[in-house]
Order: sequence, then C-alpha cells, then structure tokens
Amino acid sequence: MASFFIIGEKKTRPGVYMRYENYGTPPVAGVDDGKCAAVIRSNWGPVGKAVVLEQSEDIAKIYGDGGDEGTTAVPMEQFKGGAQLIYAVRLGSGGTQGMYNIQDDQEEEVLRLTLKYPGTRKLSLTIRPTLADENVTELLITEGTEQLEKITFSNTVNSVAALLEAYESNGSDYFEITLIKESTNKLQNVDQKEIEGGTDPAVNAGAYSAAFEILEAYRWNVMALDTIDTQIQSLLQLFLDRIYDDGKFCMGVIGEPTSVDFDTRLQHASAYNDYQIVYVGNGFVDISGNVYEGYLAAARIAGLIAGTPSNESITHAAITGATELTETLTNNQHERAIKAGALMFSVSAADTVWVEQGINTLVLPTAKEDEGWKKVKRVKVRFELFQRLNDTVEPLIGRINNDPDGRMTIIQVSNGVCQTMVAEKKLLEGAHVELDPDNAPEGDSAWFVVFADDIDALEKMYYTFKFRFAPEDTE
Repeated sequence: MASFFIIGEKKTRPGVYMRYENYGTPPVAGVDDGKCAAVIRSNWGPVGKAVVLEQSEDIAKIYGDGGDEGTTAVPMEQFKGGAQLIYAVRLGSGGTQGMYNIQDDQEEEVLRLTLKYPGTRKLSLTIRPTLADENVTELLITEGTEQLEKITFSNTVNSVAALLEAYESNGSDYFEITLIKESTNKLQNVDQKEIEGGTDPAVNAGAYSAAFEILEAYRWNVMALDTIDTQIQSLLQLFLDRIYDDGKFCMGVIGEPTSVDFDTRLQHASAYNDYQIVYVGNGFVDISGNVYEGYLAAARIAGLIAGTPSNESITHAAITGATELTETLTNNQHERAIKAGALMFSVSAADTVWVEQGINTLVLPTAKEDEGWKKVKRVKVRFELFQRLNDTVEPLIGRINNDPDGRMTIIQVSNGVCQTMVAEKKLLEGAHVELDPDNAPEGDSAWFVVFADDIDALEKMYYTFKFRFAPEDTE
C-alpha cells in the first residue's frame, strides 16, 4: 500500500512511497492600475476614514453635495479623467452632528434623532400619518424637495416603541434614534423641520497629514488634493517620498490657477524636481462655462494618468468636455513650461483642448536617474515593473532554497514578468533578469539585476522636404 515520504526520510518497511511538489511557477502578477486617492472636504460623510468609490454616483450618495465649502468635485474629476476606483478621505477633526428631539402628543421629549455624521448638511424631518392608512405613521428625511429615506410604523398602540422597532429593523443611512423617555402616547406630527446643530469638522495642515496616513494602508496609483495651498502640496511630496522608500509606487498631481503669475508658477513647478509630482499650470473651461484650474484641473489629470495604460501616453490626450483654455500660451511659454516641468493644456489644430505633454516636475535628474524619469508614461511603466515583479515573487519568499535551483526559479519567474510587459508593448525586446555579478549570494540573501528598456511614445517627428524648381531634363 502506497504512502507518502518527506525528503531525507528512509522508510523501514518495503513498499512504494510518494511525495509531490509544485513543478510550475507562480503566475505573473497583473496590472494594478486605474486607482486614485482623494482628500476632500464636505458637509456630510464619514470623517477620517477611507471610503471606496467605485462610480461617480457614489460621491453624492456618501458625501452629499459637499456644501458651500465642499470639494467633492475632486473625485468627480478623477472619474471624468478615467479613474476606475477612488479611495476618498473626508478631511477634518471635531464637528458636531445635527439633532432633533421628537415629542409625543403631550409635548414630552421621548426620542432623540441624531444625524449620522458631523456637518452642516441641511436635512429635514417629517413625521405624519400616511394618506393610505391613518393608523400608520411615516418618518421622512428630506433634503430640499427630495425624499432621501422613509420609515413606516404603527401608531395604534405605542408609537414610540413602534418607531424604535422599525428603526432597529431597517436601520438608516442618515440618523440614529435613542430613547429619552418611555411613553405610551402617540408621537407628535412634525412638518419639514430642519435638523439643526450640525457643524463641519475643522480642517488644517494636520488634517491632511492624518488623511495621508490613512491612505497609506491602501494601494492606489495617483493622488489629488483639494487645495492650492503650497504648504499642503509640499506635505504631499514629503508623504510620497516617504512611502516610496517603503515600496509604494505612487504619484501626486497638484496645480495652481492662472491668477498666480506665470513665472511664479514655473518656479513652483521646477522647485519640486520630483518624478512623483505632476504640476498642472493652467486650466480649461467646459461647455457650460465652468472653469477648471488649480486643484480641479489637477484632479482631472490625476484620473487621466491613473486610467491610461502604461503602454499609452497622455501627451495630446483630449480633455473631455473642455471647449477652451483659461490661458493661451505662446510657443515660447510652452517651451519654458516644459523645461520647468509644468504640465500645460493647449489646443490642437482641430480646436480640441488637450495635454501639451505628459511630463512631471523632474527637471534635473540625479546621477542615478535618466531623462526617461521626466515622462509620466515612462514613470508609469517603471512603477508597474517594480510592482509586478514584487507581486509575482513575494509569494516565493521563504518557500524556496537559496541555492542555484532556487535562484534560477526567481530568475525564470522574473523573466516572465519582463516578457509579459514586452508583449504588452511596455518594454523593448531583450528585457531580462540575471544574478548580480558584483554581489554573491549568501545566507538567506541573493541579489539580481533587471535590464529593461521602457518604451517611450513617439512625440516628435522631423520631416525634411526636398523641393526643386523643375525636374532635370534626362534627354
């Protein structure tokens, strides 16, 4: 009768002994792209918590309209740009929740309705018998003329207990109800009473730092801020640099409006000198006359970068819905902007607003950096190679030996990633991995070198025209 053995084991009895192992290699990790991060202000929604937005409709559902000071347009612009998923964090600390004490028909306060989130969102409460049945009461939450939620309960015996039971059974996206005082009386009718007392959380530089730390736990590609405050933008750069050292390959997009002097904008862009920071220096106007500059234009570009595959470029990518520029630049100004690392919008020969060139703020590469790091496309390819190699070989850590066979397995698996990206037109033929000849394997460590030429987009075409007055007479 057959049984199993382990390597090195010698059985006592005669017989057939078996063992099995994985002869194949782990699959090549796929592309993890199209994900944005956004930090926003709003008058509604969870504070200091990362919320996954999978479609633009989720924004209003979770954060309302944002209020007068809200910046929920940031994730909306990211979706317009092409983001497929957004991790959003509502900024701030403190704030108060709106509250209303519900009375019975003897004017005794019996139930407390407290809004679910702090903020100044203007929601109203109605409690009334239904038209169809006077023995059934409905509680309505409305915003303006829109009904957001309804709970129905019996008012024939003990409407206080009936409402509590209905609330506990159905829950609510907008409020919580707690008992103040027992009562067997019917509840007093309420007609479109605004739920007051809510205040928005306070937002300062510390709130942004706290939001960055929350988002650090998630995997995303590009972040957009909701501010043109240069201090906060600098905090973003420091954050991205720190998590990059920890193996997170992300970019951030910032912007300033055209009310800032042109030369000042170029100085600000070049001062970042960072391939993780994209600086948007002008803006556009949509068909309705809405202006998109500063953080709104930056959010659109963030979505465009995240949503564009790394085998494509955002250079000359059309801006959906844009009809004109907020600032028309001369040829000389465009050249100066490119040299300063400022991404600008321009207009095509067909009067389409598009991205002039997909660049970041790196203007002076260090000795270990080549000119390719200046291009958004090439940074995306390189970040993707980093991430896919990590995701492919990480499951092998501790599961193979540091011997020639184990190291060859790593090389084969890593070459699989390279060849996959070659087939995807992201790397040129010849990309490969080999052992580092300058660092011999030892103990539990081995060193490898990756040779890869990432593919740039064709952005400059040069034609030579040869004219002549007349063809030569061959007779």
